[in-house]
Amino acid sequence: MSLKSKTIKSAKWSAISSLTVIIFGFLQMTILSRILSTNEFGILSVMTVFFILTDALADFGISNSIIQQSDISIEQMSTLYWVNILFGIFLFVAFFVLSDPIAAWLNIPDVSSLIKMTSLAFIIIPHGQQYRALLQKELNFNVLGKLESIAYIIGFCSAVLIAIENKSAISAVWGYLIIVSCRTMLLSAVGRKLYKPKFIFKLKSVKSNLVFGFYLTADSIVNYINSNMSTILIAKILGPVLTGGYSITYNVAVNPPSKISPIITRVLFPAFSKIQNDPQKLKLNFFKLLSLIGFVNFPALFGLLFLSKEFILLSFGVKWIFINNIMMILCLAGVLRAAANPIGALLMAKARMDLSFKFNLAKIFIFAPILYFGAVLYGLIGVALGFLLCQVVNTIFSYFLLLKPIFGQCLVEYFKSLLLPFLHVIPMCIVLYVMNIYWKQNNMMLMVFSIKILSGAFVYLLTMYLSKNALVRELRGICWGFIK
Repeated sequence: MSLKSKTIKSAKWSAISSLTVIIFGFLQMTILSRILSTNEFGILSVMTVFFILTDALADFGISNSIIQQSDISIEQMSTLYWVNILFGIFLFVAFFVLSDPIAAWLNIPDVSSLIKMTSLAFIIIPHGQQYRALLQKELNFNVLGKLESIAYIIGFCSAVLIAIENKSAISAVWGYLIIVSCRTMLLSAVGRKLYKPKFIFKLKSVKSNLVFGFYLTADSIVNYINSNMSTILIAKILGPVLTGGYSITYNVAVNPPSKISPIITRVLFPAFSKIQNDPQKLKLNFFKLLSLIGFVNFPALFGLLFLSKEFILLSFGVKWIFINNIMMILCLAGVLRAAANPIGALLMAKARMDLSFKFNLAKIFIFAPILYFGAVLYGLIGVALGFLLCQVVNTIFSYFLLLKPIFGQCLVEYFKSLLLPFLHVIPMCIVLYVMNIYWKQNNMMLMVFSIKILSGAFVYLLTMYLSKNALVRELRGICWGFIK
């Protein structure tokens, strides 16, 4: 099977897994936002930030170092396995000890015990990460997609049932721990049939892996800070209730693109790694990927921008209607965020996480003042506008500081790859704008909302079908192969 065919097949299963996470994640957020009080949901939103941090730190970048390295020995694999275990124990102790100071800094005492619970994930996750990396390395996403989907569905059901029973934020923590536990057990059951780590610990043999992992982890930390800084500042300055409202908009308008894009980039990272020594081929495929990300994310985000009020009322209820303007702003931020997402896969494939780390570190010192003063001066709307401004800055400097050092002068290709999907989404936006002006019935909101969605989707798909662009025709062929 060719690399292209294997990549398309792998993307199908990666999509199933990622869409499972997106759909059930949205359902969990919707259900819990209705079951829990606004204060408890705000505390849950703060804990979601810690779940993301736990996932980012869990394996010290070791899994991706295994994928990036063409040939790796059993000795190296075994050493990395035990390094991962020891690092997980260290993180468990660190988070357990720091939980009280973190809760005191946030002025939310209830967070302390929840952080202590969440830190157990650092002990659980490392036992399955290496098997996960091996499945990704071989583009074996059919098995991986099934395992991760099963684990997430079990965690979702558990979180909802616990929330119904005790109506507190601890339900989400239990759901997260159940997800990582089920995923680890399933990965271990499958992975140990292929490979079992030996009791070998030779750090010299994995020096390059640890250096790669260090940069990747450091980059993940600063990227995490940049991505979640707004939520953390809202929690500290504005309190849990507004944190919950912002979290809803962020998880709808910004997070899905960050999860939809990895459906493609998660597969493309190992695929890019295989062609990393062919600059022209890598460049061509990367800019195609940027356009593909746009074709997937732009219609959803621009559609949500025009339908945000109905979406909030139908999904979360009238108590959250105050977040309407915030959601519209973050939809635009999500568009820019989605466009920048694939750059990480490129830098990992080229083993240039040093560039990404330095870039993301610099962004902290730019973004923090913007978001802080936005929160202090203008409240929630100030944070949202600040976050949008940060994404504009990120998009511009991503070219000069990340893409140009890898590909050389490529501004025209970068601009065209983002402009192409935007042009194809304009007819849909016009239709939705006109429908919003002339159709404002509140007594049949669900029916009107559904008709608007179907109308927008039809116009967008028709635009894609009628397009004469060569890349769009190629994408239509890929989509057909993807469906088959």
